[in-house]
Amino acid sequence: MPLSALIRLLLLGMIWGASFLFQRLTVPVVGASFTAAVRLALSAIMLVIVLRVLGRSLDLRRQWRAWLWLGTISAALPFLCFAYAARSLPAGYMAVINATVPLLTVIFAALLWRIRASWSKRIGVVVGLLGVGVLARYGSLGMNAQALLAIGLCFVASALYAYSSLFIRQHHATVNPLVLAAASQLGAAMAILPLGLWNLPARLPPTGVIVSLLVLGLVCTGLAYVLYFQLIRDVGSEKAVTNTFLVPVFAQVWGALFLHERLTLAGALGFALVLLAVALVLEIHPWRRRVAPTPQ
Repeated sequence: MPLSALIRLLLLGMIWGASFLFQRLTVPVVGASFTAAVRLALSAIMLVIVLRVLGRSLDLRRQWRAWLWLGTISAALPFLCFAYAARSLPAGYMAVINATVPLLTVIFAALLWRIRASWSKRIGVVVGLLGVGVLARYGSLGMNAQALLAIGLCFVASALYAYSSLFIRQHHATVNPLVLAAASQLGAAMAILPLGLWNLPARLPPTGVIVSLLVLGLVCTGLAYVLYFQLIRDVGSEKAVTNTFLVPVFAQVWGALFLHERLTLAGALGFALVLLAVALVLEIHPWRRRVAPTPQ
């Protein structure tokens, strides 16, 4: 991987890892629905501007219903679930559950499309479930009804991410990725905006919260999408999705530095099992030696 692409990959991991931190800062003050609505609105505005600069069209007159539905399942509902979960879960917990998206994608592909998974992917699903179980049972978070509900919401969000990725592959495979990102964010913003306005804060939030909302929408969502699709273009989707390993690591780092969230040894084991599971599901096996092709 070129050095410039590696730097962008690390930067993307840092940015997406920070998104969980900023939600932990904004949700207690302005609420989950308002946080999700502002995040999506800012991201949509940024990505639409980028498309305009690039001279691309969203074809809204013909596709608005499709973009509204796609935005609802791929961003509006998942963002809302993670925002509600941010009331109870540490940033690292949310990020590591978010990392189960590849595992859930394998399960949905097998259930919906009857796609037979490889042994690596099957083992990865089992290891991932074990890792989440270890994290929930022995991690630093005390388990109660509120925490279990928050974990459930994170899994709902991850399941929606997984399903929407298969939905996109089936219905929008030929659409330009950046157009698809802008369309989904715009559709999501339109879907969630009424709920955000209904829960408008009674007073102006503190400056730190306003800054956190701006960073969450413009940097952690809008800019992150631009970086991600640039990575896909430069190094391919297989290498770009390795950011899945970096996001929980950086989320845990940011949570420890700024929110004083601690990680126990058992929690670290749960994190490691989930990341190993993602590697197995993505069939990234660094321990295998690559065989050089035989010259013809």
